[in-house]
Amino acid sequence: MAAHYPRQTMDLRIQPCSRCADLYGKPATEPPHPDLTLNNASVVVTDVHAEEHYTCERCRAVFARILIGLPKLQIWMLLNAGQH
Repeated sequence: MAAHYPRQTMDLRIQPCSRCADLYGKPATEPPHPDLTLNNASVVVTDVHAEEHYTCERCRAVFARILIGLPKLQIWMLLNAGQH
């Protein structure tokens, strides 16, 4: 039986595509959607922290995929949505 994780709330001023909106806040075990590209040299690893950074080719959203830590914190985190 899969663990249930509460959905994170999203700031609606940011306009991610529907695939990014669906991925936001999901467990890191969820695979990236086809429009996400792993950024070069994007894996950040320390003794207590590891994450991968991805950019969406459609909406330019930038995600961190948190890979280590408490299970409830191992999620897909939206860092921006092309607002720069």
